[in-house]
Amino acid sequence: MEGMCLDHFVTNELIRSFDRILGSNGHTFLPMSVWKKEASEILTAAYLAADFKTPCFFCEYKDKPECLEYRKTFVQSIVPNWFQEQMDAGILSLCYWDKEKSKLHFYKKFDRAVKTGKDIWVADNEAIRAEAAIAHRVRSFGKVRKVDEDCLLRVLKWSQIGERFKLSEDQEEVVRSALSKNFVIVDGGPGTGKTTILRVIYQYYLNIFPDGVFCCAPTGKAAKRMSDVTHSPAQTLHRLLGATFDEEDEKTYFFFTKDNHHPGKVFLIDEASMIDAVIFSKFLESVDDDAIIILVGDSHQLPSVGAGRVLADLIKSQRVPVCTLVENFRQLHDSMIVRNASLILHGKEMEFPEGDSDIHFIYAKPKEMMDYISSWIRDNNPDCHVDAWRDMAILCPRRSGQVSTDSINDMMQKLTSSRRGSRPSAIRVREGVTRYFSKEDRVIQIRNDYKLLCKESDGSDGEGVFNGDIGFVRDIEPLSEFPLDILFDDGRRASYPTERVTDLELAYALTVHKSQGGEWRKVLLVLPPERGSLFNRNLLYTAVTRAKEELWILGDRKTISFMIGSQYSETRMTALKTFLQDQIES
Repeated sequence: MEGMCLDHFVTNELIRSFDRILGSNGHTFLPMSVWKKEASEILTAAYLAADFKTPCFFCEYKDKPECLEYRKTFVQSIVPNWFQEQMDAGILSLCYWDKEKSKLHFYKKFDRAVKTGKDIWVADNEAIRAEAAIAHRVRSFGKVRKVDEDCLLRVLKWSQIGERFKLSEDQEEVVRSALSKNFVIVDGGPGTGKTTILRVIYQYYLNIFPDGVFCCAPTGKAAKRMSDVTHSPAQTLHRLLGATFDEEDEKTYFFFTKDNHHPGKVFLIDEASMIDAVIFSKFLESVDDDAIIILVGDSHQLPSVGAGRVLADLIKSQRVPVCTLVENFRQLHDSMIVRNASLILHGKEMEFPEGDSDIHFIYAKPKEMMDYISSWIRDNNPDCHVDAWRDMAILCPRRSGQVSTDSINDMMQKLTSSRRGSRPSAIRVREGVTRYFSKEDRVIQIRNDYKLLCKESDGSDGEGVFNGDIGFVRDIEPLSEFPLDILFDDGRRASYPTERVTDLELAYALTVHKSQGGEWRKVLLVLPPERGSLFNRNLLYTAVTRAKEELWILGDRKTISFMIGSQYSETRMTALKTFLQDQIES
């Protein structure tokens, strides 16, 4: 605290508080009572510890008798002033949900809001307005369609040729139900036929609207998988809407908007649990009222990284059509991965049978985990071949710490480099910032970059790489203006200028959040013995369902039991369900 004046200290703590309890946790709002408690703790710390000897705007009080009295009054004014600044900048909103009138009231002045005596919400301004817009817009899509039975029967017959599992009569009825609505959610976990159903829906609408069907997903990884499933082009929601980023005002703008609608007729959106409130609001306002929208997802997976819990809130509101897929027990019998996913959902302990199985549990203490990971790599990818990594993944809940994606990635980079007879090269990004990469390193893009030039898989010129895109370092020239040449898993190539190198991270190991939207033949899930809120049922379920053919879990059974018993993600504060149920007015 020494060296930091009172106003700087409190302002910094309030900003950190905003990010900690609202921004980074995915809430769209929190009650004012939560902020009162938070602000009280911050101000108490400031009162006791702030350094009044450091010159600041109020330096005339320094070392004077009035200082103590001023400290009391100044501290009381900081919070209202900070809130008002955030409100004026459009970052925060103070609002009140009038349930009787189904209206969301916004206050322009902090003082007026707190004096009302109402249950005031402190909200992420963009996210809360997005939820209100979604609830209002969804009403316009409530139309019923007539299913073309002849077309559907042809598609059903064609789509299941060569499939191991045929759709049951109940699953075919889910398809019919989904095709009879303009806006519908198809919700189901692994082993429920969701992939085949998605393919059937796509082919059905392709017959009716040959040029009007668009497949998309929240991330590049999920779009790539969707493209593989439907055998057609798929793109991210941002790319679908023509997103561009203005570096001067640090804002994202979209080509398709409420005043310039997208020409598409049908939109299939996969991995819908990953969609946040803001991007879904932008999507809904950019399509026609008679557009057909099918959301496909698994509501039990982790919610979006961004604010909101769109898929779960839409389903729980009971105001939109939902086609729920249940377990296909013929497939459950064949796959212990699928069976265990079901057990996790129902709060039951996982089963790890002895002998041949597609799921394995390996007990290990934290100090033993790195050695086992190295052993697992030797068994499953002894030559560290780049192609093999496309079919395997190491997942871990924690980003930093003794056992985390950071520590695993560092170890893996050293291991793979030594086997190739090379060392990581240092790329100096700017003063004090250096990154280390080796040729053939597994890497992931960590933020959207709409302007980075790339070559598409067909050799044509393209633009833009997106958060979650995974690939390899194809070539590296540390002293070049473009030191890294990256080949992404979807076939795109991009040369990274030096200033963009920090947009890439090693991806031998991924956090479970980063893995969402992807699937791999082999998955190693590393679970250090922790008991924090990050270790919860939704995260465990999401991790387990990333494995298509074989899963190893490294850790201890107590950690698994703790995660199954924890549903922390249910505490995310969102308003969409309330707005839908109470029929919010515009």
